Amino acid sequence: MMSAVRFVLAVSALCFAAAAQAAVDPVLEAMSAELARSQTAYFKAAVPAYFIAYRINDDEQIGVNAEFGTLTNSSSLHVRSLNVELRTGSYAFDNTHAGAPGSLPGYARGNATARIGLDDDVRAMRTEIWSATDGAYWRAVEELSKAKADAAVQTAAEDKSDDFSRESKLELIEPKLDYAIDLDRWREKVKTYSAPFKRDAKIYNARASLSVARTTRWLANSEGTRVRHAELTYLLDIAAATKADDGMDLPGMVRFVASRPDALPDDATVLVAVEKLMADLRALREAPVIQAYEGPAILDNRAAGVFFHEVVGHRLEAHRLRDENDAQTLKKKFGERIFPEAISITFDPTRTEFAGQALMGGYAADDEGVRARPVPVVEHGVLKNFLLGRTPIDGFAHSNGHGRSQSGFRPVSRQSNMIVGVDKPVDYDALKKRLLAEIAEQGKPWGLIIRDLDGGFTETARASTGGAKLLPTMVYRLYADGREELVRGVDLVGTPLTLLAQLEAADGRFGVFHGWCGAESGFVPVSTVAPDLLIRRIEVQRKPKSQERPPILPAPGATANAKGR
Repeated sequence: MMSAVRFVLAVSALCFAAAAQAAVDPVLEAMSAELARSQTAYFKAAVPAYFIAYRINDDEQIGVNAEFGTLTNSSSLHVRSLNVELRTGSYAFDNTHAGAPGSLPGYARGNATARIGLDDDVRAMRTEIWSATDGAYWRAVEELSKAKADAAVQTAAEDKSDDFSRESKLELIEPKLDYAIDLDRWREKVKTYSAPFKRDAKIYNARASLSVARTTRWLANSEGTRVRHAELTYLLDIAAATKADDGMDLPGMVRFVASRPDALPDDATVLVAVEKLMADLRALREAPVIQAYEGPAILDNRAAGVFFHEVVGHRLEAHRLRDENDAQTLKKKFGERIFPEAISITFDPTRTEFAGQALMGGYAADDEGVRARPVPVVEHGVLKNFLLGRTPIDGFAHSNGHGRSQSGFRPVSRQSNMIVGVDKPVDYDALKKRLLAEIAEQGKPWGLIIRDLDGGFTETARASTGGAKLLPTMVYRLYADGREELVRGVDLVGTPLTLLAQLEAADGRFGVFHGWCGAESGFVPVSTVAPDLLIRRIEVQRKPKSQERPPILPAPGATANAKGR
């Protein structure tokens, strides 16, 4: 999970202070020197390059982990990776052009990645960049030839946009971030946080972990862009799992995200969360298993956050909307109402927190050297925009700062901080009353309240079902008399347009879901701020069930509540 702390020292390509800092940065010095050499050679080659970008990511991580009160890991990691993007052809048609069915996707081509040395040795870095550039060039030459051959025999693409967008150069030099962590203190803390789980003989997996991650990213390209930006994240996870008597695995987790160490919760707050997690797991073991069901439900805010991320967010990432193999669910919905009028959505990577809580999907410039900006995508229920990197689509010729990637991957359009807004929200009690009214109107014996979940995933390809699946953990049946009953084994499934058509209302009680989103350009950190949501009709099915029995013996040293009640 990543939330960035930034102090921007320069924001303009004309800023002399930024240029002065860049001049003394050995990484940028090496990148700029090789870029100048490469342009003189590859731009004049028999098959000329027209664009070159170098990206270097420096990733440092410190982690401590404890299980059942015992330290199990204390480690550090420091790696650097070089990514060379070299394009032959032109902005209109280049070596990344969509090829024949089954060929390597465009976003994965014209790209070379390698590990490089950690020392700021300019000569060594230049040598590694030089070698990677030459390899990228010859691959790009071959890819361009194949792309032209494929285009000559294929039917015309529906989307005739250029393969790459022209963007203004950007000079953005942020300071490197120092981070310090008292490892001895945190080794004791994670042991303390994981120790209470020993009291429950039926909790078979329990850990507390702190991860501190610092990333520095450099970018230099042939358009004149020079960027150095830094990110720093403190991530505290408490996770545990138990097993029901029928073999069903029952996981649970609590996550705290901060951008500085003093923003992490105190011991008392964490231990309260530990006790609640233990109580939830005990209750889940005794809860009845739900059967297949369709009907009304409330998704509490964190669950609603995953709903918006999976059902809507991935279908707004524009690089898929020109992929002939993608379902392109929302492409033709531009200008149409897809939500109730009260709901708006903005993706805002410039935002670093919400209600005092750090957000993970923030950055000052994306991984293609385009300045971050807020992007309203849904305004009062109407689809108004898409998330764009430097792969244009019909009607959208330029990036809006959402080209993102994990180290070692080429950037494509990805989500950042999704902020769901609600006009004139109702309160939670009113939302619950509306759920009861839906139960009565639909003639159902009960509805559902999904209070928490473990994540989700979605499929967007035409060859797939095009559905989404959310993985709830804490789900309650709400009966007509107002009684609530915890159930287990629930997976929420559905297709996007059907689910979106069932949105009924939202309240003003917002929560944040943090996660690592995995897609074509690797894993990137994201956050979603969402309200509680009423959906008139959802479908749930039973989770897969393990055939393994619970252990015959209780955990050694467990206290008298060996049955875990």
